[in-house]
Amino acid sequence: MPLPLVTPATPPAGGAAFHEILIAAGIAGVVILFFGWVTLMERTNRPTFVGRLADWAAKISGLPRWVALPIVLGLVSIASAAWGVWWDVPIHMQRGRDSGPLANPSHYPIFLGILGFCHAGILSMALARDPLPRHTIRLAPGWRTPLGAVIITGAGFIALVGFPADDMWHRFFGQDVTEWGPTHTMMIGGAVTFVLGVPLLLAEAAQVSTGPGRALLARLFGHRVVTGLAIAICGIPFAFLMEFDLGVPQFPAVTEFIIFGFLAAWICTSVRLWLGPGGALLVAGGYLFIHAALWVSIAVLPDVLLARFLLLVPSALIVEAVGLALRPNKNKRAIPFALVSGALVGSLGMYGEWLWSKVFMPLPQPFNADALPFLLGVSTVAGLGGGFMGLWMRSRITLAGSADAPSDPKQLRYRGFGLVGLVVFVGLMGAFGVPHEGDTYAGTITYSDVSTGGTQCDGVHRCLARVTVTFQGEDMAKDAIWFYALAWQGNPKHGAGSDVPTDPTAHVPGIVRTALEPTGKPGQYATKDPVPVYGTWKTLLRLHRAPSQMVSFPIYAPDDPAIKAATGRQVLVDNGATVKTELESKFLQREKKDNIPAWAFTLGYLLVLATWIAMFLFYGWCYNRAATGRRTATDEG
Repeated sequence: MPLPLVTPATPPAGGAAFHEILIAAGIAGVVILFFGWVTLMERTNRPTFVGRLADWAAKISGLPRWVALPIVLGLVSIASAAWGVWWDVPIHMQRGRDSGPLANPSHYPIFLGILGFCHAGILSMALARDPLPRHTIRLAPGWRTPLGAVIITGAGFIALVGFPADDMWHRFFGQDVTEWGPTHTMMIGGAVTFVLGVPLLLAEAAQVSTGPGRALLARLFGHRVVTGLAIAICGIPFAFLMEFDLGVPQFPAVTEFIIFGFLAAWICTSVRLWLGPGGALLVAGGYLFIHAALWVSIAVLPDVLLARFLLLVPSALIVEAVGLALRPNKNKRAIPFALVSGALVGSLGMYGEWLWSKVFMPLPQPFNADALPFLLGVSTVAGLGGGFMGLWMRSRITLAGSADAPSDPKQLRYRGFGLVGLVVFVGLMGAFGVPHEGDTYAGTITYSDVSTGGTQCDGVHRCLARVTVTFQGEDMAKDAIWFYALAWQGNPKHGAGSDVPTDPTAHVPGIVRTALEPTGKPGQYATKDPVPVYGTWKTLLRLHRAPSQMVSFPIYAPDDPAIKAATGRQVLVDNGATVKTELESKFLQREKKDNIPAWAFTLGYLLVLATWIAMFLFYGWCYNRAATGRRTATDEG
């Protein structure tokens, strides 16, 4: 029979309190009004201290005023947002929902960061004065803005809209504490695509550059290296793999191979083509520097789970080796270089990442070796798509940065390559990236090594136990991509003590990940370490089979009074009970309301997806427009 459990009060499962909305709106309002004032003053030729600061930054960097200061603001802001996300996601994994959005300190650097990089684009628009690039967008008579600034503003806007949209989503559909929720994707996606505007803005600056002169930045690095670094940071969308880095992936394993293979091929080939030998190594060095900085800065915070990360070095070395073999030079052998590099990054490079995952990545990695032919096959196609994207970006930046009207037909032929790369990526994600329930399996659950004491159990008879599952019928885990036990949201804020279980590899409270190991009996597996079955913990056995089946055996979840749906009631499997698998997202997202029709959820996701596809197509249009040689009437002020 179920055991009576005593759990602390749970945070609300709907939208934010009205007073917190007012505070957040007030913070945003101050920033918006300030930049609105700057824009008004600059566009009416009344100098401001911001304009003088931009002129000073231009003198130091050798870049136009509409590039120098906005890029600094944007990069500082994205660093703030990234640091906040690295802090925020583990907090939710370890503690669960917030009592309110402003109760979580990690939300402040995220919110301020998004406000910052959104207004970096607006600042670039406000500061835009002649000399301007040959292609611009006219906002008003006498006011033309560079295309890179438009990308930065658009990405920032969609990220900023994600905050009120997130609260509306919670009110209508219930909480969704996953990183991949649609409104979370708006915020994170806006942040990671803001950087696409940076290399284009630098290329547009090169059109009007009068030479390096004695500018400090130009003397130290040179415009070409700075632009190469800007292309390298376009790999920031690696952030979408953070749940793999934390050991709680909520999408199929193949999505890691698609995203990483595509991005690694795209950025490494593009920078290698742009800078020549050493370009791909520059990408890997920047990637490792950023992750190391995040790692060290989060490590000083008490009891916060540290994200691991893939290496990228294998892919960079492969691209450099292919470059040495083929020696691409401008347009000569560029296509075979990019495609061969992409295919090898997606295959050998991702195999190298799998080997690295055996050393450094958390469960459920390394993925079952039996799944490697499938995973590597898909990532090879993704790498080819990334190669097409790398060719496209390099050619667009080359043409956009030309002071004279570009007319090289060999460069112009790459115009459609970006669309090919995007179609490959979206097609693979659509085919393999959506979790499915597939067949239902049954298993008998038993407990051993039961712990029945401890201050954290509040009198509960069963606190920690090794869980054994015996499949009824065929053993469905023997060739699975992963099969492991996960317990999360142990909520260490509520009376954490020395007997609170911790992850055996991470040593932080609030989360436990442990392998399910064969016992020697057919179809039987047992957890390597005890897992919690009490308090605020949520515990399940996760089973993932290729290509996209993701199901689980739910073991325990507390009664959650804030969740009015039936999914919020207590889950507790008795010893010896036989249970069936279910689509694990139903358990992971138990805060969702159950009285909302399925079509409403589908419509919400499709709207966000359509918005992102439209945004990517718009980004591509901006790049292609900047790379053409004719000025049209739209460009005139």
